[in-house]
Amino acid sequence: MKRRVRWIACSAAFVLGASAFWQGLQVTRDCVYSDKVSKIVRLALVTDLHSTWYGEAQSRLIDAITWEAPDAVLLAGDIVDDERPRDAAKAFLQAVTQKYPTYCVLGNHEFRTPDPEEVKDWTRNLGVTVLDGTGETVTLNDQTVLICGTDDPACGIADFQNQFFAVSRMAQQTDAFTVLLSHRPELIDWYTDAGFDLVVSGHAHGGQVRLPLVLPNGLIAPGQGLFPKYTTGLHELENTTLLVSRGLCRNGIPRVFNRPELVIIDVTPKNAYTGT
Repeated sequence: MKRRVRWIACSAAFVLGASAFWQGLQVTRDCVYSDKVSKIVRLALVTDLHSTWYGEAQSRLIDAITWEAPDAVLLAGDIVDDERPRDAAKAFLQAVTQKYPTYCVLGNHEFRTPDPEEVKDWTRNLGVTVLDGTGETVTLNDQTVLICGTDDPACGIADFQNQFFAVSRMAQQTDAFTVLLSHRPELIDWYTDAGFDLVVSGHAHGGQVRLPLVLPNGLIAPGQGLFPKYTTGLHELENTTLLVSRGLCRNGIPRVFNRPELVIIDVTPKNAYTGT
């Protein structure tokens, strides 16, 4: 009996420990190479926080970002959740904007709230640049970068189309490195050849249930259904690179072999890769 109790206790401890590990924050680093920059521009990508807490005043998440020393922080939607208090989202925005220029777009869950325009207003008041069919040309580490963004299609397909065409025209009229913040990764027909060097997205939550070698892209994702393709990492779309974050949400359905992640993107001079 004692041996059985010990076995159950050890098994429970293992399961709890493994569960805690797979819910812990991971920092993922990716490189995108371009001949439009002569120095590395470092971007931190945060998506799908869904009002999740990472320590008091979001200290664990902020510390992880600070350690990476990005030139700017990009928020690709669903920082706010439509069913949970906004305190965690506001605490994160208050902290991150004190350290870095921060740019965001709204995701589908922000548009499920009764007041998405109010969400935009207080997000702006906290120091975030909200991009909704708009873009800003900025200087990051002495490099010129155009950062654009669109609302999630939940804003209305006609509005999304107008916003997307507006920022696409901006991207096609500049020689700067161009970045698009757009919440949904599955819109590849829109992103391909739209003029952007890099598109950053979230939304898919890493496919929720990931099994090494069996389900490397996860089991299911909104907008993609079963066995999705665009749930994490870099994807080359002809003249555009799509980068998808697994996001940071730890509320609701458990993540399986699918740690929440902060993504760090180094936009790197192409000659650093080619050696020329």
